[in-house]
Amino acid sequence: MIKLFALLPLLTFGLYWLYLRHNDWTVKQGKKGFIVIFFTNLVVLGFFTLMYFLTRVD
Repeated sequence: MIKLFALLPLLTFGLYWLYLRHNDWTVKQGKKGFIVIFFTNLVVLGFFTLMYFLTRVD
C-alpha cells in the first residue's frame, strides 16, 4: 500500500504537465499550479499515512 503513495504525485504532476503542453504553456507559466499540487499531495499523503498507522493491527 505504501508503495502506491509514490504514484499519486507522479500522476498528478504528469497530468498537469500534459495540461500545460496541450494549452501551449510553459512550465514556468504553470509554476504556481505545481506548487499547489505539491502541497495538496502532501496533505493527502499525510492523511493516508496517519490513517495507515492509526488503523494498523499488530
